[in-house]
This record gives sequence, structure tokens and C-alpha cells, in this order.
Amino acid sequence: MSIAMSILGFLLTIGVLVAFHEYGHYWMARRLGVKVLTYSLGFGKALWSTRRGPDQTEYRIALLPLGGFVKMLDEREGPVAAAEQHRAFNRQPVWKRFLIVLAGPVANILLALVLWAAMFMVGVQGVLPKVGVLPSDSILAKSGLQDGDVITQVGGSVIHSLSDLRLAVLEGGVANARVPIEFEHQGAISTGTLDLSELKPLAGSTDGRPRDVLKEIGYRLWSPPGDAVIHKVLPNSAAAAAGLQAGDLIRAVNGESYRDPGSLIQRIEHSPGKAMTLQIVRDGQTRTLAVTPRPVEAGGARNGKVGRIGAEIALSPAAIQRARDSGVRLLVLERFGPVTALGMAVERSWAMTSLTFQVFGGLLSGQASLSNLSGPVAIAEFAGQSLLIGFSTFLGFLALVSLSLAIMNLLPVPLLDGGHLAMYVIEAIRGKAPGPQFEAMATRVGLFFLVSLMIVAFYNDIARLMHS
Repeated sequence: MSIAMSILGFLLTIGVLVAFHEYGHYWMARRLGVKVLTYSLGFGKALWSTRRGPDQTEYRIALLPLGGFVKMLDEREGPVAAAEQHRAFNRQPVWKRFLIVLAGPVANILLALVLWAAMFMVGVQGVLPKVGVLPSDSILAKSGLQDGDVITQVGGSVIHSLSDLRLAVLEGGVANARVPIEFEHQGAISTGTLDLSELKPLAGSTDGRPRDVLKEIGYRLWSPPGDAVIHKVLPNSAAAAAGLQAGDLIRAVNGESYRDPGSLIQRIEHSPGKAMTLQIVRDGQTRTLAVTPRPVEAGGARNGKVGRIGAEIALSPAAIQRARDSGVRLLVLERFGPVTALGMAVERSWAMTSLTFQVFGGLLSGQASLSNLSGPVAIAEFAGQSLLIGFSTFLGFLALVSLSLAIMNLLPVPLLDGGHLAMYVIEAIRGKAPGPQFEAMATRVGLFFLVSLMIVAFYNDIARLMHS
């Protein structure tokens, strides 16, 4: 993926979300009679600006696209003419100030609902949650699933695609729950119990890479019969040492054929530290290479060691084409009507809000690793990826970040909207605003918290780049 696509995705994401957030403050201030001096997207020097309306409000786009602000008439920031003092923000009753500050996060919540509803209406394309050859000691295998089964429900949530499955497993894992699972087996519906009590999805990264809860429950994507092809060889890996290259077609393992890439991976996993031969085809020539899978911890809820050769293995293009020609369905695309889509958007918003607060709770209690935090580099990367995947995927990404921005801003931390709201609650209870010394101390604490959070997020971004 090009850097240009990441930059474009980041600018679109920040631009849309900040514009709506600040418009929430702007709209409420105007409705409550407060004079708005500036509506800015970005910080620093103005790249473009204009003044409009009876108040000659300045609308501007600034150099640094890391946020925005709405500047209102306020006696604490400069002298205000006597004729306009009634329109100054600081002169407003506490309930008006509360609503003006609250309107920013509310705008992001409403935007998330609209974006998710639009995503469900446009159509959500995903991978059919059909399982392949499962490790016998995996969570999925222990719940009764077999090769070819299609997962339909987890914990009461309907599963349409791998994205739905990932979210449901993440929710159950964070809650340390044993959840019911429903799946289609040979044309009939079967049920089981998915034990996610030991999953610990927020425990941190593995080998510097983000944890994938689907891998940790042993999920393997089903594939039709066919040869495997080497998609990518990791440097300094067993595959690299054996001479394997991207594009190599694997015909046999230890002189024996195999059904599909999942079966091949299973054989490799069952041979940690044991030499094996791979018969490959490269440039039309058949050759045999010896490779010794390196023993690594199985990870997740699995115990012991498994073999890894350090290569990405996929179904060969010829096998994929044969599957398509025979009508095998690997992808799903579902569209929903406006009412159903809005209901699903509300459900998704509630699920993500609950999950976000569980993550915050885990961070405070030490059960969740700080390596789960992401910064602007990760946002740019994910934004670019979602743009490449498709419009509906980008809508879903925007909705998720918009909701996260709202929740983050509602935290009772000074300098954030939630910090201001907390001050207004104190003022309403006491009958007067907190003193300047208290506000100054709270501001310093809030600044320390936010700067620390940014440092950790940037560090995690850099660490992910180093390991990618």
C-alpha cells in the first residue's frame, strides 16, 4: 500500500471527524446565542480562510491537520464590548456551557450512527466465516467445529462475516466468558460452547505484532482443494534458509500430497524441529527443498510448541479459479433496508462503546497492555487500507474512529471536553466555579496524562512499523 494512500486516508478521516466534532460545538453555541469568532480545521497558520455571516465568523483550514477548534467570544481571552458581553461564553449559565461542550462528542456519536447505517445500506462485503482444518487443541475445535462448518452465531450475535466473528470473539474474550456458538454442519445447525475465559485478547502484542483473536482461537479459513503457493517469505526464517521464494508452488510434503493450504500448515505445525521435504514448482521446474520448522509457542489458549517456517501460504491462483468456476462461495455481500440498517448501527455503536470502556478499565487495572494503544500512524495505515478495500469498509472505519473520538473526549480529563463537563458539574453542585488554583492544577495533570498517552501511542506505532 502506498504512503500516498495512507496520507489521503488520514486526511479524509481527520478532516471529516474533526469537522463534525467542531460543528457540534459551533451549532450549539449559535443556537444558544453565543458569538462564534473562529471555526478552524487544523492548527497553526491558516492555509485558507474566509469571513461570513452577521458575526463575520472566520472559517479556516490550518496547516497542522491534527484537530481543530471553535473560538467563542470570551472575556477571559480579551476585552469584550459592553454591548456584546451577554454573548460571551463565560457569561452563560452553566447549563448552556455544558450543552455547548457536550455537543462536540454528541456530533461524533450521531455521525458514527449515520456512517454505520450507510455502510449496512451500501453493502458489507466480507469473508464467509467457514472454517478450514483446525488445530485439534484449539478453542474452536474443542467447541465441536470441523472442517467446512460455517459459524452463524456467537454469544447471541448473528455472524455474517469474519469481521462479525472477530468482534464477537473480542467481546467474549474481554469479558472472560464462555459463550454459546452456533454453526452449520453438513446442512444442519449444531451448537456448542466457545470457552474464551483464557483468551486475554488485551494482554499485548505477540512478537511486536498486534494480536489476532481469530488466530488465537485456532480459526483457519476454509479453502477448496488445491495446491498452496508461497505468498511471502519472511527474512531470517526457516523458509528463507531453505531457499523458498515467493511464487513457489508446493506440490507435496515428504513425498505425500495434501488437500489444501490448511492441511499443509497443519503438517508444518506438527513438525517443530523436524526436517521435512517440500516438492515445489518454480519457473516450470520441479525441485525438492529441505526445511526444518522452528519450534515456537503456540500462543493464545493453545499449549506447547508448534512448527513455523516463516512464510505466508495461500491457495494457488489456479485453484481459486477452479473454485470460482464451480460456484464455490468465498465472499458474502449483504445489504439492508434503512430501518434494519439503523437498528444494526445502534447495536454496533453499543457493542463498540461497551468494548471501549472495558478496554479502558483493563488499562487502569493492568489487565490490558498499553501496546493496544494506537496513534496517528496506525490511523493513517488503517485508513489507507480501508480505502483500498472499498467504500463501505471506509465508512465503517470512519464510524469506529468517530465513536472512539467521542468516547475519548468524554473522559473526565482536564483539557478534554469531558474535563470541562466535570468542572461544570462541580460548579452546578457547589454553586460556583472551582478556583483558579484548582483549575491550574487539574490542567497540569490533564496535560501530563495526554502527553504520556501520545508518547505511548507514537511508540507503539513505531514498534509496529519496525516489525511489519
